[in-house]
Amino acid sequence: MPYFKIPPSEPAEGWIAALWNEQIGHDPALHDHSSHVGLIAGVVAGAMGLPEADVIRIQIAGQFHDIGKLNVPHAVLYAPRRLTAQELTLVREHSVMGERRIRQISADTPLLGFVADVALHHHERYDGSGYPNGLVGDAVSLPSRIVAACDVYSALWERRPYKPALPHAEVMRRLLEGDDRMTPAMFDPAVIAAIRASQPELRRLLPE
Repeated sequence: MPYFKIPPSEPAEGWIAALWNEQIGHDPALHDHSSHVGLIAGVVAGAMGLPEADVIRIQIAGQFHDIGKLNVPHAVLYAPRRLTAQELTLVREHSVMGERRIRQISADTPLLGFVADVALHHHERYDGSGYPNGLVGDAVSLPSRIVAACDVYSALWERRPYKPALPHAEVMRRLLEGDDRMTPAMFDPAVIAAIRASQPELRRLLPE
């Protein structure tokens, strides 16, 4: 299964380098998470049989899906505790702030619009329970549906200040069965099936 690495030193468009440098310079931890999401999303998009060009676009979108979190204070973003209602509202605004940040950095191009759409909608949920617009099912673009599930996969697999890293088997179980924070209905079944089919490749690329 192909994995297309984003070349930060030779970007296809100048705004990619600008966002890459801003992300890694201001928040290396966010950059690492986003790189994981981009990697997973690229593998999953390939498993779904999407054209190579779309796989690369989806990986780039995964790399910058959380760029709006650069507007959120670190003390809130990495708080080792449950967030207050006000802090949670601030964090949830990152999708809108990310879309705005991407569109302001350069003149609009097809790729930039593609990435901005994912930044805005990667917290939408297939059952309509997401944000910022509460979109349902196919009203969310397929790239956003892919990145949404891969973002959760990566977050569960990674160690965070408030949780340990989970093994791939446990991450997959939670996506398939749900837990106290999510249900399988939140994600596109076709995307979850592709993540499940991609387990050997994900285990190779993201060792436990």
